[in-house]
Amino acid sequence: MSKSATHRVAVAEVGADDAVLGELPKESVPTISPKINVTGEAMKGMGRWYWFTGIFDWYPAHMSKGEKSLVRKLDLAILAFCCVQFFLKYLDSTNITNAYNSGMSADLKLFGNELNYFNVTYNCGYMLAQIPLLLALSRPGWARWIFPGAELLWGIVTFTQSRAQNAGQLYAIRFILGMCEVPSFSGTNYILGSWYTSEEIYKRAGTWYISSGLGSMFSGYLQTAAYNGLNGVGGLAGWRWLFIVDGIITLPLAFVGFFTFPGLPSSKKPWFLTDEEHALATIRMNRQKSGQPTKITKATARRILTKWHFYVAVLMNMVYNLTSYPTNYMSLFLKRATDSNGNLIYTIQQVNTIPTAVSGVAALSSWLTASLVNVISIVPLFLAINAVGLFANIVLRIWNVPIALKFFAYICLGVNGSNNALMFGLANQMTRRDNEERAVTMAAMLMGGWALNAWVPVLEWPTVDAPQWMLGYTVQIPMTVLLTAVCLMAVYLHRREERQRESLGLNDVEEVSSREPADSEEAEYDEKTA
Repeated sequence: MSKSATHRVAVAEVGADDAVLGELPKESVPTISPKINVTGEAMKGMGRWYWFTGIFDWYPAHMSKGEKSLVRKLDLAILAFCCVQFFLKYLDSTNITNAYNSGMSADLKLFGNELNYFNVTYNCGYMLAQIPLLLALSRPGWARWIFPGAELLWGIVTFTQSRAQNAGQLYAIRFILGMCEVPSFSGTNYILGSWYTSEEIYKRAGTWYISSGLGSMFSGYLQTAAYNGLNGVGGLAGWRWLFIVDGIITLPLAFVGFFTFPGLPSSKKPWFLTDEEHALATIRMNRQKSGQPTKITKATARRILTKWHFYVAVLMNMVYNLTSYPTNYMSLFLKRATDSNGNLIYTIQQVNTIPTAVSGVAALSSWLTASLVNVISIVPLFLAINAVGLFANIVLRIWNVPIALKFFAYICLGVNGSNNALMFGLANQMTRRDNEERAVTMAAMLMGGWALNAWVPVLEWPTVDAPQWMLGYTVQIPMTVLLTAVCLMAVYLHRREERQRESLGLNDVEEVSSREPADSEEAEYDEKTA
């Protein structure tokens, strides 16, 4: 296909206003990319070896010069910010366990299930703030401020953990921190789906998920460094310094975000994008039939709750959460492991650093599986991930196995996190035609999963039962099987819906344009100054 013909096909498929396209330089108009099956099948007409090497090619040759420039800027302004933010959130989330194992439990006289309750209060704050913050994030005028604002509050509140004197104070602090984390996970999934195309989103999501594993890994090393180098400095215990350091490295990111985070494509043009690039961002989303923000009315709730997407996506993440708990508890196993004479086997430093291997496996497997969606179907990826998880849980349920096998099983549990990148990428694709549905569904997925986090750890994984949680590992086995079934059901329903829409010739543009656009003070500002 000639270059001029490619441009004509791109313009026709986008369905954008001719006047808007006419204002773009020819090199900025997006060329039509090879057809991607949004459920993850290999591209038609392209060899699989091409797509394997394509894992590392983020700006393929079929992109126009203007589109490559836009995507590079998005990677720096959005992906880099979200990766660092997610890294810091996982750093703190893991730090509470490392601090507990490194002196907090003794200093604050925590000898029961307080660690479970710290996580429960955190989860409650996280759960309650989901839908309000995600709906606010879907508003063009607010979107650019929510991410850095939450990061600023997070950094300030993190400092206060270093001054906690009892469990009650930590419960209150963890609740507020849970509310502040909303943008870093469900918010990021929503933002990635607002700027990146189906071809691009899985690679970015996989890279973003690496930061969670790195955060968990770095937390262990940071706690070891704080325990060895800062313990007693200024009269503070090493675990208190851990939270101080965490707060110090969080605040600069918040200030950077106030100047660089772009919000949504329908928000006011950020300073680092040209007019052509800002227009192109919207055209790219129209090209893949992504819905734009519309007014939130009573009809919005009815529209969302009468579709299968909402219920299947929420169920998928709830079942996933029921399979993810053991990954966090390797440190408790190490802390209580004894030899034949009843002596502790591992030092505090080893208890903090050895579990980082699980986080490393989680980071690598999340990146690899999300990138492989462009190589093979998403179905065998779900099957492979959960087969590994099933094996690990069976070994830990048996428990009386060689310690080397037990270590291997714990490390294999890290692979389970790969489900996350695939599930949220799939949910983004399932709901891409309706902006508000996408925001609410992302929030509800997290709400459903974290509603379980509010009580399941206390019931199935009480700290006092560590390290051999008979009930917990028993429940894990059928839940892993159920997770596989629900994920495959979601893929089947999505593929069937896409085929039905294609056979019926449904017009996405007319469907979206029938809704009233969302109000945006920034959009009105642009119109007045245009």
